[in-house]
Amino acid sequence: MIIGMNPYFMFNGTGIEAVRFYEDVFNAEVMEFQTYADLPNAKEGDGNLLLHANLKIGQNEIMLSDTDPDHPIEAGTHISVAVVTDDADETSDIFRKIRENGGEEAMPLQETFFSPAYGKVKDKYGIEWQLSTMKRDE
Repeated sequence: MIIGMNPYFMFNGTGIEAVRFYEDVFNAEVMEFQTYADLPNAKEGDGNLLLHANLKIGQNEIMLSDTDPDHPIEAGTHISVAVVTDDADETSDIFRKIRENGGEEAMPLQETFFSPAYGKVKDKYGIEWQLSTMKRDE
């Protein structure tokens, strides 16, 4: 039985910065936060790398980590995260914060047949966010 499923974002040394950014943008609660310095065989400087973080965003959770510096990853193109709000102003605010902080607009925030506010924006870490507002019953 599957008891959970979470997007897991890997970074090349910017994991701690990403946690703080997502904490601000999405008003996320940091449920877990560990750096490589928490490992038994930690070396000097390991406190600058994220071992594991778990963020609660609304009723959902994402996990994040820096990869081993000897095995870097290519960020971005293989993942997209859908975030649904119940308020178009909140959707717009999230979209704006990502775009204004080094993000790149992939699709303008706009009204669609399925959402009063839908758009795509890639953040400064290469993660694409599909932001939408739930359509209310008339």
